[in-house]
Amino acid sequence: MPNRRTILLCLWLPLFLLGGCATPSIPKPNRATQDPLIQSLIRVNVTGQDYNFHQPWQQDSPSSHTGIGVVMEGPHILLTSQMMANHRYVELEKLVTGEKGRAEVEVIDYEANLALVKPLDPDFLKDMHPLDFSLDAVEGDLLTVLQVKRNGNIVPSEGPITAIELLRYPSGSAFLAYRLNSSLQFRLNNFTLPVLKSGRLSGLLMGYDSKGQSVDIIAAPIIEHFLKEASDGDYQGFPNLGLKVVSMDDPQLRRYVGIPEDLDGLYIQEIQKGLGAEKAGIREGDIIIEIAGFTLDRRGDYEHPLYGKVSVSYLTRCEFYAGDRVRLKIFREGEILEKEIIPEYIPPEDDPVPPFLADSPPHYFILGGLVLQELSLPYLREYGSDWSVKAPISLVHYQRNQYALDLGEREKIVLLSGVLQTSRSMGYESLRDLVITRINNQPVRRLGDVPEALKSPINGFHKIEFEDSPRTIYVDPEELGGINQEIRQRYGLPALHNLDAR
Repeated sequence: MPNRRTILLCLWLPLFLLGGCATPSIPKPNRATQDPLIQSLIRVNVTGQDYNFHQPWQQDSPSSHTGIGVVMEGPHILLTSQMMANHRYVELEKLVTGEKGRAEVEVIDYEANLALVKPLDPDFLKDMHPLDFSLDAVEGDLLTVLQVKRNGNIVPSEGPITAIELLRYPSGSAFLAYRLNSSLQFRLNNFTLPVLKSGRLSGLLMGYDSKGQSVDIIAAPIIEHFLKEASDGDYQGFPNLGLKVVSMDDPQLRRYVGIPEDLDGLYIQEIQKGLGAEKAGIREGDIIIEIAGFTLDRRGDYEHPLYGKVSVSYLTRCEFYAGDRVRLKIFREGEILEKEIIPEYIPPEDDPVPPFLADSPPHYFILGGLVLQELSLPYLREYGSDWSVKAPISLVHYQRNQYALDLGEREKIVLLSGVLQTSRSMGYESLRDLVITRINNQPVRRLGDVPEALKSPINGFHKIEFEDSPRTIYVDPEELGGINQEIRQRYGLPALHNLDAR
């Protein structure tokens, strides 16, 4: 009696003798027909190279990032700006076919952590479909984070919204975000992952805490604001009213300003010069009790129709656009007044201490081995994840209180960041992180003032003055030629300064 193996061979042999293969041909599955979402997602590969802010003439080693972008109307690709910082090469890769094409950045907003890119080939996205928006997410809704394997298979992870509130984005600014309770079982270290509600885009992944199993999402209303502002080619970002406020929780503060018990609001502590609040006649000490018809409580929250209690910062920065007219009711010296403010967009890089500097080299000026720079948050972050503790307290103070401090005519904080060792810099090697006030008796408002100030030495020497000890140092202009030559040879610097406008 033949065994099982013999029977199988007998069944197989006739097929082989007829000239066919015994194994039937199995068609490859069409992922595009299995999941239509795959026609709205695209892999984005980015090669970038960051700058070293403590040695501003150097760049870090190149690095590569990958994210899953979302096809939007235009067509454009939406993704986070985190992965685009200091980009050198941007490549799109279709999930179904693996077809690749180069791309370029159209609009980028590092404050809101959002970017739009487009393919260099206008037909590259012709077979893909823009993804619709979902703007109605509320607490308790289920959202789905989409991850994509290298083979193009989509890996969904679902979780409920546990909170909708203002959270700190990577730039340090506070914007609306969804927080999910979810475990991402599969990770490819993607910088951008789309988040959907019922098959429509509801946000982009911003952060994931594996220990707490919480996911922070850039909320769809922030993305909508970004896209609308970018649509006309004149991007104005997220505006502000130009004022700093504090809550009215303190009963002593309430008694001090004499506000009635039936009124709440926010106490205006500071007015930024030249912006909407000052132009509208708002004063320090006024109390905002209502904005655009929304009544504020004493903590500065208002009742949002979808989200419930939300900070007024969301209303003023994200519900309005630059140039809108916003009605306010304020309490001032026993009276309720109405004012109208026009929000304005101030690019964050124009701040006295910018929160980020990307896509261009840091400014610097080397004077006889003295390295002069402008203070920025990226400079402070070079001190590590706990920079607020390790960085010099005077510089952290400038960063945190830049609008409250009286900077006079200064537009930036110029500092001596360090000293390059040369045969003529002996005694100065330990100097670093000193704020410069004047050079040759001329105020230094920004780094660009340095070349002009150096045209007028004092008694044959360049006189550099600081806020802290040593209050003054001197540099001999006659020796600069030799020192500069020594620096070029010893350190191989491509240039002794970079003052090009950003």
